[in-house]
Amino acid sequence: MLKNGSQASCSVLLADDHEIVRHAVKTILENDPAYTVIAESDASEETVELLKKHSPDLLLLDLALSDRSGLEVLRTLKDLNLKTIPIVFSMYEDEQKIVSAIIGGAKGYLPKTSRPSEILQAISAVRAGKIFLPQRFNHLLEEIEQNAAIKDGCPSHDPLYKLSKREREVFFLLVEGHPNRVIAKRLFVSPRTVETHRARLIKKLGLSSTAELIRYAIKHSLIGV
Repeated sequence: MLKNGSQASCSVLLADDHEIVRHAVKTILENDPAYTVIAESDASEETVELLKKHSPDLLLLDLALSDRSGLEVLRTLKDLNLKTIPIVFSMYEDEQKIVSAIIGGAKGYLPKTSRPSEILQAISAVRAGKIFLPQRFNHLLEEIEQNAAIKDGCPSHDPLYKLSKREREVFFLLVEGHPNRVIAKRLFVSPRTVETHRARLIKKLGLSSTAELIRYAIKHSLIGV
């Protein structure tokens, strides 16, 4: 859903699987004439397409989208080389997810318990070139800033870093519940090839079944729950 008319100085894409959350954040932002929400999405694939189409100044991104994790959107955004600045806006407040999001490319992390003023504060900070975390998580920010490996995007912090691009595609289609024959049609390969990819990625991740694959995806916030 696009907003007609002239854009303000900061265009924003909202990606969240709850319409009521998108509506609330949109209302907060558009009370300030400096911001315009140009598009909304509830799924990762749609978010990526909207990023390609509109190249917004800012992406407010939930980690638990309707299809895949927001972490995958962050990884894709890096590959797109857009000017878009991503801020994660999530219900999760545990430190592992916060660090994973920043390592994944987010320039800020906001829990959904944040006040409206904190949302605007975070946007101002990241647009000024800073990384933003709520004050209670400042110790994580210091750790991240001091760790050169993390600043360079150390791949070991990506739960799927061992997988090839095609294995990643198969991984997400499997955890979404698609059988091999459907995945084969989607990827234009044979079911036997899909099974080969499935076996390899399960082995690479140290797992033993598709059920464990799904639990792994949930544990690492790679799919919504």
